[in-house]
Amino acid sequence: MASADTLLKDARRALGAGRVAAADAFVGQALQKKLDARHGETLFDLGNEFAARRQPATAIRIFERALQLFPGHPALLVNLGVQFDGIGAATRAERCFREALDRRPDEAAALANLAHHLFTRERFGEALAYYERLVAVAPEAPADVWNNRGVCQMNLRNAGAERSFRTALDRAPESPQVLANLGFLLCEQRRYDEALPLLQRAHALDPSRLQVAAQVLDLQMRFADWSTFGRDRSAVVAGVAALAATPGQTVPPFAFLAICDDPALQLAAAKSFAWPPAAGGNPARPHVAHTQAPLRVGFAATEFGDHPVSRLVVELLERIDPRRFEIFAYELGRCAEDGLRSRIRNAVTRFAELGGESSSDAVARIRGDGVAMLIDLAGHTQHARPEIFAARPAPVQINFLGHAGTLGAPYYDYVVTDPYVSAPAEQVHFAETLAYVGECYFPGDSKRGIEVAPRARADYSLPADAFVLCAQAAPYKLNPDLFDIWMRLLARVGDSVLWLRPMHAIAAANLRREAQRRAVAPGRLVFAPQESAPRYLARFRLADLFLDTYPFGSHTTVNDALFAGLPVLTLSGRSMAARASASQLRAAGLAELVATSPEQYAAIALSLADERARLAQLTTRLRESHARALFDMQRYAREFEAMLLRIWRERAAAG
Repeated sequence: MASADTLLKDARRALGAGRVAAADAFVGQALQKKLDARHGETLFDLGNEFAARRQPATAIRIFERALQLFPGHPALLVNLGVQFDGIGAATRAERCFREALDRRPDEAAALANLAHHLFTRERFGEALAYYERLVAVAPEAPADVWNNRGVCQMNLRNAGAERSFRTALDRAPESPQVLANLGFLLCEQRRYDEALPLLQRAHALDPSRLQVAAQVLDLQMRFADWSTFGRDRSAVVAGVAALAATPGQTVPPFAFLAICDDPALQLAAAKSFAWPPAAGGNPARPHVAHTQAPLRVGFAATEFGDHPVSRLVVELLERIDPRRFEIFAYELGRCAEDGLRSRIRNAVTRFAELGGESSSDAVARIRGDGVAMLIDLAGHTQHARPEIFAARPAPVQINFLGHAGTLGAPYYDYVVTDPYVSAPAEQVHFAETLAYVGECYFPGDSKRGIEVAPRARADYSLPADAFVLCAQAAPYKLNPDLFDIWMRLLARVGDSVLWLRPMHAIAAANLRREAQRRAVAPGRLVFAPQESAPRYLARFRLADLFLDTYPFGSHTTVNDALFAGLPVLTLSGRSMAARASASQLRAAGLAELVATSPEQYAAIALSLADERARLAQLTTRLRESHARALFDMQRYAREFEAMLLRIWRERAAAG
């Protein structure tokens, strides 16, 4: 019979000739023979050759046999771990890498493979610790190591992410992945002018990645650069429509709201972006011991300072009945103290600052508080932390206010809305169950301070006798079709001006250029300054009519305008983002200012410019009624409480 030496040589010759099956048979016979240390190097080489030929089962058998000869050999353990990783045997792979590091703590290959193993499973905190050890022993590590380190840091809100990405970019300047990741990071930091060229380059190198294409379009909209808007919008919408056939693609759902009013496509975008459930499926709902009155309800926000969502919910939190509810406020980011944050801190039962805590610690904190219901006020907005909700820290989790649409994730049970914004038939476009609150789901703050000292139009460079059309939406909510309507209106109403919010100089210059292209003098676009909230609210009273955006309405700004007493014209569409403004107008008693088509929107605006006495009557009616039900927060709080109790009863009935 052939000896082990002969069989191993035969296996190598067979592999060299491409006869993999024969080589496998020779190896099988050899492994049955008595082997000793002399065979170690041959086994190591054969294992690597089978691994290179994508024969993991044989490679694993060889490496395991070699480890019997050389127990704990770091290189063998690493190579065996790589093969286990390749066949999905994650636990065995991790055990191999960790044993190799126990034997040789600075083994670069073991550090790199364990870090990558943890990284691909989105265990970013653990992965980062090994990437740190790896770059300490191998500072010349390749770009992918620094890139993955940066992704871990970005997910953990670690300040070192930018340095990691820039190091990776130095080593791979044409890597679309590194360019995109650095661009995404700069977007999170609102350094949009720096992010745009990086993302444009990433998109040019890899046009197939939908998330990059969507982010480039979003940034161009933030700068009012519509030079390729039609083409780019069509490509992103088509990409979302094809998501089911392109696994792994994703699109930022918040940005998508500004370019598409199709609820079915918004659901697809949200699903693509939702944080994946923990390994092994969606986490079980935690048991809550504290279920007696008062019911414990948590509100989680990125920050509770001077932020649009905080301005909307503050009085609701103040008015929730403490005899029926204990309110926990969880601040998931970092925020300086201001008057609004102080109001919220004083309104709630407990205020927890979790911005400096890991996601796992934040989850443990929320579970430890025993909240029955956890309300997400951030959704898919900037700096959100969906991984916390994916870990299911509360038995009932609710999407409210931060994202005007579905979050597309299985770990949200309900979305707060109203019957106008989301009719029962729209349930098919939501991953969450619709939960209705009163006539309008939008809360407000009837106590918000507004400057009482009169300001003059001249203070804002507005002509004293002009018809002032106010459109103070963020620039990413503007688009060429909407701007066409506004410019036609300016052309028809000779004494009118368009009053816009403060914008980046590039955006302001681009909008003035777009006006000139439509034969409207650029000087008829006036930009407001950045101001404190009380003065910002007061300036609405200097305008004649507020023009809302479409398809993503100016929800909080509409609320501010109505509070200040400025009538709002809106275009009601199909989705939540395109109907929330209309719901507020209906609650304010101004349903006649809700258009249902672009043509009607333009016609209403023109008729109000022509019939200014009628517009003055609407303004008087709005100010005298103080927007009717819209700012009756006592009633809203009771309706919100009833909604929470109804949900909790449904949860209890479902077991």
